[in-house]
Amino acid sequence: MNLDLAAILVELEPPTRLEGETRFRVRQIPNGGHFFGRDSQGQACLLLDSGDHSHRAPIRLALLEVHFAMTCRIVDDSGSERTQTLTSIVCRTNDEVIGRYFAHVAQTIVAIVGASPTSNEVARAVRRLTELFQNLSRPTGRSVLGLFGELLAIHVSNAPNIALSAWRSTVDDRFDFSIEDVRLEVKATSDRIRAHYFSREQCMPPDGTVGVLISLFVERGGGGLSLAELIQRIERQVADDPDLIFRLHATIASTLGNTTAEAFAMRFDEQLSRESMQVYDLSQVPAIRGELLPEISHVRFRADIGQLAGADLARLESRSRLLRDLLPKRM
Repeated sequence: MNLDLAAILVELEPPTRLEGETRFRVRQIPNGGHFFGRDSQGQACLLLDSGDHSHRAPIRLALLEVHFAMTCRIVDDSGSERTQTLTSIVCRTNDEVIGRYFAHVAQTIVAIVGASPTSNEVARAVRRLTELFQNLSRPTGRSVLGLFGELLAIHVSNAPNIALSAWRSTVDDRFDFSIEDVRLEVKATSDRIRAHYFSREQCMPPDGTVGVLISLFVERGGGGLSLAELIQRIERQVADDPDLIFRLHATIASTLGNTTAEAFAMRFDEQLSRESMQVYDLSQVPAIRGELLPEISHVRFRADIGQLAGADLARLESRSRLLRDLLPKRM
């Protein structure tokens, strides 16, 4: 989709505020009746049209406010005004990074609902968007380095669409990637020592599955690849699937939470990460296996795999038709 809603935010000034009335200075999105721009407070807004208008309870979050079937007074570039019944979605922050991110995700929402959605289709899309923005307000404490490693693994995989479909849906999933008979874990470290933390269960994949580890070094670098740029690369790789793009953003939001804006600007040494990427058989990782006393659970440990031989990829791939799709292209 060659739409750049973030550019509209740069080009449009907010409309003049009138006492007791919200106005929207917007541009119509091509090939449909939707609009994007700013409201009277200068905050980014997406206005969605629908073939029917169903009144629903408004939604108010820390960063998002939604009104269904609202009579909106819209102002176009020429200064002409008119009213139209639309669903208004306003990003309630003056943080420019979050505003641009809202514009970016709004592009995907427009692609998902299409040119002439029903009010129910709009409501479903809004529900997904509100869940994403709820996560942006929550603290998570998750590692940005780990997320960069996972995203880079998706980007360099033989089939990014398959890898993204297999990517975890929550931060608590046992494996980073899980699809049919494949369980794949990505471990990143900034120490340049291949010693990673594992759960006991990660080193004991379910019977009938192939367990694989991708290990790589991830270091901050001022002139490197930013997290936001890496995300955009993946979006281009799966550009024909807006639902998959939204899934990408939803998982990122649940991982980073209220550190998302700060994390997007972080830059990493891409060359180091690519060159250090190695694949291992999870069954060969030194681990605590076998029976445990019933009183012992949630076992985690640090394993040094620096001396461990890389996986026999041909043997592993012979056990699963999908594994090669998730492995890096250069392997």
